[in-house]
Amino acid sequence: MSATTGALRRHRAAPIVAVVVAVVAWAVGPIFVSSLSISLPTIVLYRQIIWVPMLFSLAHLAGDGFTRHHLSVSWKPGIFFSLSVIFGFGSFQHTTIANATLIGSLTPAVLLFLAPRILGEKITAQRVTYSLLSFAGVIGVVVGAESAGASGQHGLLGDAMALANMLLWTVYFIAAKRARDEGVNSWSFLTGVCLTNVVIAVPWALLMSDDLGAVTARDWMFLVLMMLIPGTIGHYLMTWAQRYLDTTVSSLITLGGPVMSTTLAFVFLGQGVSVMQMLGGVVVLLGLAGVILSTASIRGTRSDTVGTADPLLNSNP
Repeated sequence: MSATTGALRRHRAAPIVAVVVAVVAWAVGPIFVSSLSISLPTIVLYRQIIWVPMLFSLAHLAGDGFTRHHLSVSWKPGIFFSLSVIFGFGSFQHTTIANATLIGSLTPAVLLFLAPRILGEKITAQRVTYSLLSFAGVIGVVVGAESAGASGQHGLLGDAMALANMLLWTVYFIAAKRARDEGVNSWSFLTGVCLTNVVIAVPWALLMSDDLGAVTARDWMFLVLMMLIPGTIGHYLMTWAQRYLDTTVSSLITLGGPVMSTTLAFVFLGQGVSVMQMLGGVVVLLGLAGVILSTASIRGTRSDTVGTADPLLNSNP
């Protein structure tokens, strides 16, 4: 194998690895949210406020800085991201994590229909087959939640919020993909998204929160962990990888999230896990493995030729 061939294979694998790590980082997010003792508006406000200085610093140290251009590209996706965060965090507090993450994971199903029309992506029969296998496994995870004794924790309000989160996140996912296709730096883009979130979160929290001054040291710990792991690590890696992968591929890999979140909820929050949930998790992982392997084997992908300001795929100094 030549050095060039080896480099190309590494270049193709890097975005997939980035998405997998992002999904793992996102999987712990519901655990952090469910562990907080403060209200939803307060959670959203403080999580975004402490995120701004880090993203602004990273945009100048590792990105293209932050200008009016970056804000003009990111504020519209930022609105959908902000609303998605509000409904997503709310769903973790009003239904089981298994149900909330399952409904949220329906984004790939929507994208399988939208991506060919909106983004011009080709959907192969092999990818559809693996995705259907993964969907079947995810259904097993959530159906098994009822037999695990989670029905008392199940709420229609939480499920409705999870559905709203899924729809809003789908729009954001497509908007972020378009921004990355245009070459916008990941850190600069996320900084604009976060600033938009703050603009929305401040008035909402001031009007709706009655515990802005009641944040405990334990709450601050979880807020910081939310900012660092699912926030900074998860969103950066996913945003970065979107320039080099089809949205259907990156979103299908996120189906692993409900399995990991459900497992973590069992370990740390005592939410029951049934045999059906475990078997469903295995099926999901098998389907995801098929998606990843079939994608990695495709030659002539965009990552072979695209130039980038991001260091991971740029072989030039």
